[in-house]
Amino acid sequence: MDKTLVRSLACLAAFSASPGLAQDRDIYLTMTGIRSATTAPGGLAFISGSWSSDRVNSAGGSGLIDRTDGSMSFGAGFGSAETGIGVQLTATITSLSDDFADSGYLGVKFSRRISAEGQVPVYLGVAVDSLGAWGDSSQNEETADLILSAFPVIQTASGPKPLMVTVGYGSHTRDYGTAPGAYFGVGLGLTRNFAVSAAWNGDEAILGTGFRFDALPNMHFTASIDDVFDQNDTRRLTLQATWTTDKLFGGGF
Repeated sequence: MDKTLVRSLACLAAFSASPGLAQDRDIYLTMTGIRSATTAPGGLAFISGSWSSDRVNSAGGSGLIDRTDGSMSFGAGFGSAETGIGVQLTATITSLSDDFADSGYLGVKFSRRISAEGQVPVYLGVAVDSLGAWGDSSQNEETADLILSAFPVIQTASGPKPLMVTVGYGSHTRDYGTAPGAYFGVGLGLTRNFAVSAAWNGDEAILGTGFRFDALPNMHFTASIDDVFDQNDTRRLTLQATWTTDKLFGGGF
């Protein structure tokens, strides 16, 4: 399964689930393609599905496999990164083209706000994935990432706009999940329903959009072009939908 697709799916659920981190709940903010340092708020659960127009050969090669595919992720947040340690647990199904759920893995992420109250929110995150892997995913090694995410607000002619700035370093980042490396990205909230982002995931550039509809308050959607400059001959479209709820845990804890 495309490591970039799975990585994007895992972080987007947390971003989409946490619009309050943007400091302005009236402006939507998200990012595609890389991890964040944030976790889903305590008590919030999510289900996310992603589809890619082509798969990437991550087993020692960088070419496209001429087949569409998707993945799914299920997770929940515990604790609070604002007052203690936020924890996010995730289970990912890495392919939907074969027998459902016959391959996947578990992941955990820890987050803590490291900036003082009243300052630009900055979060430090540690993520570990490919835990308890099964099926084809059992061939993958466990991965670890260290991430910083900041949420400044910039002034524009149309008013204040929230930014999301993330930098990270992972043990399995470059060469499609086979080598360590750095990644970074910037997301910009434009309206209460629309955001844009740009990121470098260690192998390629990704341009994305995030959007939501007032009639579907628990749904969040993203669309991205991966390898946008086609430098690795792997340009492809990725679509994602995420459903969130804070009802499962009675409003959180």
